[in-house]
Amino acid sequence: MTTIPVGRYPAPVAPFSAQGDFMPDAFTELLRYFIDNGAKGLLIAGDNAEAWSLSPDEIAQMTRLAMDAAQGKPVYVSAWAITERETVERARAAADAGAYGLCVKPPHYIHSWADAPADAIVRRFEVVAKAVPLPMMVYNSPNRTNVSITPDVLESICGVAEVEALKDTNHDAGHLLENVLRFHDRMAVLVSGPAFIPAMMMGAGGTIGTGMDLFADADRMFDFAEMTPEESRALQRKIFDVSRVINTTGTIPAAYKAAFNMLGLPGGHLREPVPALTPAEEAAVRDLLVCYGALDGAAAERAAS
Repeated sequence: MTTIPVGRYPAPVAPFSAQGDFMPDAFTELLRYFIDNGAKGLLIAGDNAEAWSLSPDEIAQMTRLAMDAAQGKPVYVSAWAITERETVERARAAADAGAYGLCVKPPHYIHSWADAPADAIVRRFEVVAKAVPLPMMVYNSPNRTNVSITPDVLESICGVAEVEALKDTNHDAGHLLENVLRFHDRMAVLVSGPAFIPAMMMGAGGTIGTGMDLFADADRMFDFAEMTPEESRALQRKIFDVSRVINTTGTIPAAYKAAFNMLGLPGGHLREPVPALTPAEEAAVRDLLVCYGALDGAAAERAAS
C-alpha cells in the first residue's frame, strides 16, 4: 500500500457561473491556490463541489484539470450516488480521465429506523473496487448519509478494497481517536477540526475538507508540538471557529464558496437546491475571516483587484 504524505488534503468547491455552468478556468485557479499553499493532495468533485449536481462529463473534466494542476500529488475523485450503477459510472468517468484514486461513501437509503446493515455498507466499496480498481479513500459522512462506518465495518471494507485513506466527518472524538489508534499504520486517517491536535499526536495522517485552507499560514497547524500551551489552545480554538462557521452557516458549501469570493478567489455561484447565504450569514463568514486575518495581505490585494 502507498503511504501518502502527512498534511492537508483540501476539498475544493466547483465554481459555477450565475447560469449554473461549470467554469474550468476558475476551478484551475482554485487548484493552483491550494497546491501553491502547500496542499499534499486534493479531494475533488465531492460535497464542496456539489457532487449531486455533477454529470459524469463534468467529473471527467474536473479530474483532468486537477491531475494537471496537482504536480504529481494524489487526487482522489468522489464517486458516490444512491445506486451502484451510477456510483460505478462516476468512478469510471474519473478513472478514464486519469484519476489517481477514488473517494467512496456508503450508499444512502439503506437504513430505516434500524441501523444500516454492515454487509450493505461493505458491498458498495467492494462493487466499486472490483469495477474500478484504484486506490480508495473511504468517506464516512453520517451527516449526509445517516450511516456511520464503525471501526469494525472499516476493517471489513479493508478486506475488499485497497483503502489508502479515511475521511471521517463523524465528529465524536472517541470514534475518531479509535480509528487513529486502530488504523494509523495501515492508512492515512484524515481528520477535521474537533480532535485535530490529539488525533495528530496519536498518528493521524493530516486534515481534509473545509476551512483552514482559507488561510495563507494553514500549514502552521502542523507545528502544534513546538507551540506553547497557550498557542496550541489558540490554534485549536481557531480550528473550532473555522469549522463551525464554514460548515454550519447556510447549507454546505455556501459559506465556503462565499469565503473564497471574499478572498478574491473564484468560489462562484451555487447550483440548486443550495440557497445563497443571507446577508446576516455572509456577515458571519466575513467576521470570521477578519477575526483571523484572512483578509489581510495578498488576499486583500486579490479582493481589491
